[in-house]
Amino acid sequence: MRLFKDPAYRQDDGAGGDFPPAQLSVAHVIGAAEGITVHRQARVASFADRYHEWREHASLWLSGLDLAPDLAVDIGSKRWLRGAATLIGLTTMTLLAWPGFSPVEAAPAMAIDDGVRDEMRSQMIMPLALGADSGRKMGSTAVVTPLASAPERPRLDVVATLTQGDSFDRMLRRAGVSEAEAGQVARMVAAAVPLDQIASGTQVDITLGRRLAAGQPRPLDALAFRARFDLELGVERRNGSLALDPRPIRVDATPLRIKAQVGDSLYRSARAAGAPARSVQQFLRVISNELDVERDIAPGDEIDLIVDYKRAATGEVEAGELLYAAIIRNGQPKKRLMRWGREGRYYEASGVGEQREGLLQPVPGAVSSRYGMRRHPILGYTRLHAGLDFRASYGTPIYAVTDGTVSFAGRHGGHGNYVRLNHEGGLGTGYAHMSRIAVSSGQRVRRGQIIGYVGSTGLSTGPHLHYEMYRGGRTVDPSSVRFVTRAQLTGRELTEFRARLDLLQRVAPGAALAPLAPDPAQQDEPVREIDRLDQRRQTT
Repeated sequence: MRLFKDPAYRQDDGAGGDFPPAQLSVAHVIGAAEGITVHRQARVASFADRYHEWREHASLWLSGLDLAPDLAVDIGSKRWLRGAATLIGLTTMTLLAWPGFSPVEAAPAMAIDDGVRDEMRSQMIMPLALGADSGRKMGSTAVVTPLASAPERPRLDVVATLTQGDSFDRMLRRAGVSEAEAGQVARMVAAAVPLDQIASGTQVDITLGRRLAAGQPRPLDALAFRARFDLELGVERRNGSLALDPRPIRVDATPLRIKAQVGDSLYRSARAAGAPARSVQQFLRVISNELDVERDIAPGDEIDLIVDYKRAATGEVEAGELLYAAIIRNGQPKKRLMRWGREGRYYEASGVGEQREGLLQPVPGAVSSRYGMRRHPILGYTRLHAGLDFRASYGTPIYAVTDGTVSFAGRHGGHGNYVRLNHEGGLGTGYAHMSRIAVSSGQRVRRGQIIGYVGSTGLSTGPHLHYEMYRGGRTVDPSSVRFVTRAQLTGRELTEFRARLDLLQRVAPGAALAPLAPDPAQQDEPVREIDRLDQRRQTT
């Protein structure tokens, strides 16, 4: 089949003649198309093979580089250094590519003008404690005119607390009372009770009135507080001036007497019988000075203790010191002790004071230098070291080793600040190099009382306590002395002691726990008529 004949197509046969027209059949056309397709497929297959071959060569080349060696092997070698460099490089690239945490700012979804902002603010809910004034009915607009000055409360009730080391008038001024009225009230209160006897922590209810003029302190309208257990004080403004209103409180001072049989534990037996915890601790401390609690007190014995006890008509209760302590066995007293005197010492029923054995250590420190001959660290020659040196830091309290009287307190040559105590039996003790003295000459001190503080005054190379002991005026080795003190009552004092002991013995156990009749002065007058009727029925 002739497909076409192009007259412009000529082919020279070398002799200058034309070729005849090309004759193409359908088979020729189909065969040519198939040839083109196979050629294209061969070219594609050849490119994929070459890429696969290149990738394999690249993988083999990269695996041969050994970029990630085991850093736990051959530390310090070239291979290890190459691996460390790879690790550092990858870590650096990671840190450089680390994303930031800066906040993303977005444009508001809508334009907000002043009117819209006021509407949104009026619908907010914010904490009122932070001063919020939001809310549908509270959000102000431009129509609202602010006041020049807000009106203040006509009356202000505050509670002030007397802290330790604070003065009464300064406490009132801190609560808002003017300086003049605070001083006036302090003088009025001091006339009823000494200000130093008002316990720290006492709360004072204060009512302040309206200011007379802007910038002036509020005037004091009323004041009330518990000055003592048996006294409440009030200050009120009457006819324009302040007046003191003392309000005595009826107090029952019947001592609390408790008897209990000792079980497995003396402490638990006394507590189960109703004794206050502090009183039981005092009982054990007093009895242990005379008896071995573990050995001399057995189950079945009876304990008898009397505590200073006060009950107010207002309902408050105050438990004081232990007045009497006794151990009873088979109905007979084994040991009886009663508190007597201003020093609060306990005496047996015969008038003999409690036994005090041994000496207290003056400071809680180790001994750095003992009694005997030694080379003085400052003077440079050998001489008698007539005492014990205790290691202690500057300002450590120094305690009296036992009861005594201060015979000297002041500066004493190389001793610096020095205190000397005289004790019974012709014994005396001295305390040197103090930074500060806490007693005075002629003062009576008790065992364990603070008499001064550690320092480095006088001939001293550093803070410590030089402790001396004297017998008959001559120094002795303090570590060789251990003595017992026991006082004895005589004469009129013994008679008064026995009368007091007899009076305590008449107190019935549990008498202080009986119901206390209310004080009519402390009862408020009923306001409602039905309350008056109920009160009238109770009295009849």
